Amino acid sequence: MQKLLIATSNAGKVAQYRKGLEDLGLELVSLKDLGFSPVEETGSTFEENALLKARAYFNQSGLPCIADDGGLEIDFLGGKPGITSRRWKTGDEQVTDQELVEFTIEQMRGVPVEKRTARFSMAMTFVDADGKEHVAHASTEGYVPLQASNTILPHLPFDSVLFIPQFGKTRSELTQEQYESISQRFLALKKLKPIIAEALCGN
Repeated sequence: MQKLLIATSNAGKVAQYRKGLEDLGLELVSLKDLGFSPVEETGSTFEENALLKARAYFNQSGLPCIADDGGLEIDFLGGKPGITSRRWKTGDEQVTDQELVEFTIEQMRGVPVEKRTARFSMAMTFVDADGKEHVAHASTEGYVPLQASNTILPHLPFDSVLFIPQFGKTRSELTQEQYESISQRFLALKKLKPIIAEALCGN
């Protein structure tokens, strides 16, 4: 069975990849499975960080590898928090989910609804067995509500501050089916899936 390295140790992200690729019959392994340490993300864009991770882990493992990077971009704030993500408030990651949610809402205090547009953006990279790189981009559009949702998902604080108009609720309140239909990770993976299938399964 052909192996594909998923460049994350996050069990939730691995589960999403498993669901998105389950019909290809691949053996998916994670950084945790291989005992790899996280690569420092020094890029200035989501694409640069995704490529950096995919290249590094492909070189370490010799396995085809898929990696992604993404985050919340708020138009009124010039695209922040963007790649800074959990480091947005203090410059490091030592903040709670609740603190990030409150900080985000505070930054938008007094901003009218029409100027509160935002999105989750993502770049996803697949490095095939020959080292050829493939990149896909996807986003989930919405806006920052006047108040955050009371539902804050563990390790996903920004899901409670992106309101999805088509469903009338924040992303943290969506059903699993609704979430998968608009999730930037699932949308980007859908774009790369035919390439992965051809490269690893001969489909």
